[in-house]
Amino acid sequence: MKFGVIMHKTTQNIGDDIQTFAAMQHLPHTDYFLDRECLDKFVTEDGKPVAVVMSAWYMWKKWNWPPSDYIVPLLVGMHYSDHQKSEQNASPVKYQFMTGCGKEYMNAHGPVGCRDRGTADNFKKLGINSYVSGCITLTLPKMEIRKPEREYICACDLPDKVLAKLKELTAGSGIDIIETHHYKDYRESNATWEERERAVVELLTLYQNAKCVVTRRLHCALPCLAMEVPVFVMNKHDAPKSGRFDPYYNWLRHCTFDEFAAGRFDYDFLDPPENSREYLKYREGITKAIADFVEKYKDDEGSPEDHVLTDYSAEELTRWRADTMREVMNEWFGVTVQEEKQIKILKKKLKKFRSDEEYIAKLEEENKLLKKENQHLNNVMSCRSVRMAVKVRNAFAGEKKKIKL
Repeated sequence: MKFGVIMHKTTQNIGDDIQTFAAMQHLPHTDYFLDRECLDKFVTEDGKPVAVVMSAWYMWKKWNWPPSDYIVPLLVGMHYSDHQKSEQNASPVKYQFMTGCGKEYMNAHGPVGCRDRGTADNFKKLGINSYVSGCITLTLPKMEIRKPEREYICACDLPDKVLAKLKELTAGSGIDIIETHHYKDYRESNATWEERERAVVELLTLYQNAKCVVTRRLHCALPCLAMEVPVFVMNKHDAPKSGRFDPYYNWLRHCTFDEFAAGRFDYDFLDPPENSREYLKYREGITKAIADFVEKYKDDEGSPEDHVLTDYSAEELTRWRADTMREVMNEWFGVTVQEEKQIKILKKKLKKFRSDEEYIAKLEEENKLLKKENQHLNNVMSCRSVRMAVKVRNAFAGEKKKIKL
């Protein structure tokens, strides 16, 4: 059987490609790069199934779950999110597509290895057999060791004030600060995987040879653990609200941005200590799971039908997916309508105020509220999934009832 890995073809975060690169290291060959957002449409060139390591963040187009029958999955290193709820409350799409047929698919191919504890706990609440496997980037190999002309510390996507403080702490030490960024926009790119892989290797090699790495990025911190590069993590909150760092935050030396600015941290950036080794059991677990998966399917010559483990028919799947999508879109439109109503009410209130000192004070207060609500509405309407839902609605609505994008 051929093998494949998941990739996010239009990512803006090189962390997605780092996960793809990590998965590839375990396979005897990589024959397919599957688009994470189109797994339901995947078909192989020869009509035969492909064994796929499914580690990834799932997913913007949640209605494209479950995957097609051409995929024989290893469900490991999975993170399923309601569009980062802690940072963006515009989207009501949460775990609807992990019920019904979606849930049946997961349990048929389970137990499901989750990248973080939050995903595992939410799956368990839904009745999905799951456990914390850890992230596949914990299995990365070491990159090429190069002796740099000057020692350096990598500062990955740190706020300006934090970066300035770090430079202040290392001033006069002879150690350089090299800024790195994980923003990598492939939305309109025709870059080949080979080109994308070179960018991954270049970045990881830079981290590999750093004196230490300071970051707020999960897929900078975890590769550093795997490559045994001293790493220090900072975030806005004591533990990031998204839950993506659970259980990793306890393994990593860390502090908040405010604690760092106030000097309330215990870390010597000029002589960094070794990392915790608690990650090793997860590294070994994922490595063994993939090795067993490869051994099981490397000589398999069966058809896609031979590997179907679910009981629902194609018609039942289509009906379930359509009904669930309708439910989600109706809820989504409800959110959008309520936001629009609140903004209209605010605008009417603003028009009623008189032009005196009280009016000015109230205007400033209401202006702040309006800006906040406008920003929230913009978050809703700029979301790719919302725009797609609106376009679907507009296709069936009369001219007067169409929503303007």
